[in-house]
Amino acid sequence: MKVVCSYCHRLLRESPGEAVGVSHGMCPDCDAYFAKLWGGLKLGEYLDLLPVPVMVVDGGGRVVAASERLADVLNRPRADLRGLRCGEAMACSRSRLPGGCGKAEHCRECTIRRTVDEVHETGHSVAGARAWVKTDAGRVPVTISARPAQGFVEVTLDEEPGALAEALHRQPPR
Repeated sequence: MKVVCSYCHRLLRESPGEAVGVSHGMCPDCDAYFAKLWGGLKLGEYLDLLPVPVMVVDGGGRVVAASERLADVLNRPRADLRGLRCGEAMACSRSRLPGGCGKAEHCRECTIRRTVDEVHETGHSVAGARAWVKTDAGRVPVTISARPAQGFVEVTLDEEPGALAEALHRQPPR
C-alpha cells in the first residue's frame, strides 16, 4: 500500500506485499505549513501566500496591509504602503491634487475608488473591473477584483500587472 501526503501528494512510504491501494497522511513540510496556518498567520504573511498582488484596505480606501508582490509592482517598500490611500499607493498623479486621493474632482470617476466603496458598502464582491491609473508616465490599464474581508476590502491586481510595474519603475520612488 502506498501512503501519500493528502496535500502535496508526495510519496511518504510504500509497503510492498500489503494490499494494493493508497492511503493518506501528511508530510512534515505540509504539516509545518498547516501548523503555522492554523496557529494564526500575520496578515502580511497570509497575503504573501496569495499568487497575485493584493492589498487590504479599510472603508476609506486606506491600505491596512499589502503583499510583498504588490510592493514590488508598486516599487515601494511594503511598510511605506500602510496608511496610504489606494491612489497614493499606486502613484496616481491625481492623488497629489488638492484634496488628495478620494477627494479630488477626478476621484468620482475612479474605478478603483468606486469599486472599494461599493464592496465596502454592499458586501458584494466585484471581479475583473477594468480601471486606469494616471501615473506620471501616463495612463496605465489595470484589472482589479475586490471582495469583503471582515469589515475591510481585499483588492487584487488580477492581470499581469507588468504595465503598472513598468510605469512605476521608470519614476523614482516617493
